[in-house]
Amino acid sequence: MRNLLKAILLTSFLAPVSVVGWTIEGEGSRATFSESTGALVSLLGADGVDRVLPAAEMFTLSFLDAAGNETRIKSSEFSMTRTGNCFRFRRSGGPEVEISVRTDGFAFYFRPRVSHWPHGLRLNWIDAPEVRVSTAGRTYWPYLDGCEVRDYTTRTNVNSWSHYEPITWVKRCRSFGGLYPGQAQMQFLAHYRDGKGLYFAAEDARHTQKGVEWEYLSSDAVRLSLQTFCGDAKDGVYESAFEYRLQAYEGDWMEGCALYRDWIRTIDAFRTPTQRPAWVEYSPVTLIYPVKGEGMDNTVDMKPNRYYPYENVLPDVERYGKAFDSKIMALLMHWEGTAPWCPPYVWPPFGGEAALAVLRDALHKRGDLLGLYCSGTAWTQVSCVDPRYSQAEKFVDENLGRFMMRGPKGEIDASVCNHTRAQRFGYDLCLTEPWSRRTLVDELMKMARFGVDYCQFFDQNLGGGAHLCWSARHRHPSVPGAWQTDAMLSLQKEMDDRIRESGSKMAFGCEGAAATPFVKKLFFNDARSFFARRFGRPVPGLPFVFHEWMCNFSGNQVGVRIDEHFRWAYSFHCGDMLSAILGPDGKLVTAWAVPWTEPLPDQEKLVGLIRSLNAIRRRYPEFLLHGRMIRPPFSVETKLVGVAGDPYGHKYGEALWSYWQDADGNTKGFATNWQKHPVTIHLVWPNGKRDSHEIAPLETIELGDVELLR
Repeated sequence: MRNLLKAILLTSFLAPVSVVGWTIEGEGSRATFSESTGALVSLLGADGVDRVLPAAEMFTLSFLDAAGNETRIKSSEFSMTRTGNCFRFRRSGGPEVEISVRTDGFAFYFRPRVSHWPHGLRLNWIDAPEVRVSTAGRTYWPYLDGCEVRDYTTRTNVNSWSHYEPITWVKRCRSFGGLYPGQAQMQFLAHYRDGKGLYFAAEDARHTQKGVEWEYLSSDAVRLSLQTFCGDAKDGVYESAFEYRLQAYEGDWMEGCALYRDWIRTIDAFRTPTQRPAWVEYSPVTLIYPVKGEGMDNTVDMKPNRYYPYENVLPDVERYGKAFDSKIMALLMHWEGTAPWCPPYVWPPFGGEAALAVLRDALHKRGDLLGLYCSGTAWTQVSCVDPRYSQAEKFVDENLGRFMMRGPKGEIDASVCNHTRAQRFGYDLCLTEPWSRRTLVDELMKMARFGVDYCQFFDQNLGGGAHLCWSARHRHPSVPGAWQTDAMLSLQKEMDDRIRESGSKMAFGCEGAAATPFVKKLFFNDARSFFARRFGRPVPGLPFVFHEWMCNFSGNQVGVRIDEHFRWAYSFHCGDMLSAILGPDGKLVTAWAVPWTEPLPDQEKLVGLIRSLNAIRRRYPEFLLHGRMIRPPFSVETKLVGVAGDPYGHKYGEALWSYWQDADGNTKGFATNWQKHPVTIHLVWPNGKRDSHEIAPLETIELGDVELLR
């Protein structure tokens, strides 16, 4: 009996079904809700295929009492009535909830309203509507550039760090999960199987903070979640300023991303591309290296290495500039004069301004660029790398704790890189507080006035986002919400305005590609595509949506020890600029934080690959800098293989490929063989015709301008 039930659940995503309940009809599509609970039980596309499994709830609410204790209430704890297209939920003592539903014929839109909650409580978040889907399908999760989840048991392993839980106050050294805008860079999820897709999005132009997440429920079912914080409630009423959209579609993650791309372009801020500095046009290679240490962040009392004094790197810059046939951006780590990764105070540089000025002037004379890593909007109490650095006394004397982010109970802590076994111990600055903003802007301006060309200022603010604050004593509501995104956006604008007023052209960026609202200011960032691999197969969802506005670089990838040829080829096909990471004796290493004592990659092959890929970038800026990623008019067949060094077993084609469209509608594709042997790919056209291409090792071929049909 159990096996029969499982088979029914697994096939329901594909088979037309007849479900009893209250329905809303579109143009061939139909949503059905439970007559007793209001929960979504079916969503049929125009093809008659059901995209969901029956949900147990319509919504979950989270409330906080005066002491910050949380209570969660589910829709099943209410009595439900329906008037027209509006569900009304009531319970003794409150609150009252209304969920209105409408359709435009193709999609279904949900808008919640919450009122009459008991005095003394704060509405913390709402998770509505509940959407359940089958584990037999795949889920696109917009986590760190994009992640296709195929094995949902990645959230059932012994590592509690990986388990799902609603986004809440920080847990030290634990990721924020799918916090949007942040590590979750877009506010939608997609689920698909055999070309039958479901799109679930928040069409929120103010980018309210959310948990864009998925929860493993059983071997049969997964719940998709758009947990939304309610800090914008007014006068005891929360009425969503936006709608949640559910839509059946044909395709996979690309078509899901295309739906999001179409929506985001209706927002005024995304109608025109970003104005980027002139240097992006010649696609410099970022040459990343530390000034202290030997490839490990947490080495106590790191000593200067061969790249200090700063001018010692100039022979390497010249050599790699010639080898790559490219301009170089020297991007320094562990350069801070205070202590590595110890925000907010970073200036002056180690050894003083005059020492770094020698490198700056020499780089600019060559036409190259100077870049610096920083560490975001955190507050460092003490350095775990340099025991001489401490702000503990200043923190107490100036009562700086009043400017730090706080949890629901007034607690103080931080998550990212924050532990006595990590780089530092400290807290996070609240970005609505004038002292925090002034301190951050002042530090950034020291670098701008000095003549730095690029500053990865928001490193460790993954996606460029702010973390969460519940303080009742700050200049904001005591629950997270859209106000927090507004604060980060206004801070970035203030920084940009101050930089331009000073006469500097410095750009600044973040760790990981920028989340949706920050794309226009943070257009050049250290991409972290492979951080998502513990949950699923990385896919270039964010570049698919935003490539015309952003052009990230392939980054330092921290300790991701995978096949270097695959890694650089993957970055190229994301449309990223290329990077190279210096290790011992001016040699290249595969990733930052890999100890320099480990074996080095084949230098000649890696240099040759970066050179050839960057040459193609420079040859076709209309596609690979300014162009849009699209699905090609053919399917690509290539042998699937694992990637050396990847412990998660994801498989990719022996050749990676991408397809692009320029502003005039012209198209071009590329395919790269990242193997050590020749490989063959087959292009399969809609009419059945097959084109085969053999690609030599580490070679990239052009797929050329093609017609829709062959």
